[in-house]
Amino acid sequence: MKQFFDEIRLEVVKAVKEDAKKILNQIGKEQIYGAALVTDSDCITLYLAVNTYEKMREKDLKYMNMFQAHLTEEQIEGLKNGTLSMTKWVPAEWAYSDGRGSELNNVSTLLYQKEEANSAEYAENMALFFEAVTGAWRILITDKIFGEKTEDITYFVSMSDDNRSETIENYSASQLNRQELYEAFLKHAEERA
Repeated sequence: MKQFFDEIRLEVVKAVKEDAKKILNQIGKEQIYGAALVTDSDCITLYLAVNTYEKMREKDLKYMNMFQAHLTEEQIEGLKNGTLSMTKWVPAEWAYSDGRGSELNNVSTLLYQKEEANSAEYAENMALFFEAVTGAWRILITDKIFGEKTEDITYFVSMSDDNRSETIENYSASQLNRQELYEAFLKHAEERA
């Protein structure tokens, strides 16, 4: 199983490099602050989510208007002046993703096929999945996947709709980012708790 996940790490690197080109074309001059590789609770799907400060602000203001009756004055003021965000670290709320027909869809197919062939062994080796994905992020960060500002972006791995998500996000963020970015990310996690 280790050899399979070593190969997956390289496949993720190749796929993200291709998918990131398309996303960067969509983003234009907006400033990226976060990028996540997101999986499901079975670790058989994988997608890339990216967000910019500009899109975060748009979404937060939209949500502020939608839910204003349920927010405190302090929350409304924070959303207005940009010191509070409802969506900053929620990849499902982010504006940019690899989408249909992406290279990461091919990686998801490989993961699904492996899990289908031997679900018990696959489940026992999920740690290897996370090592592979985190290892792929390390390579992509070193290769400056998002250009010269790559080191100013917070990277992490996320799991959708699972109670392990926060632990996975915090651990991966600690492994992938410089201390200053990790502490800012962790501060938000503490605010949610």
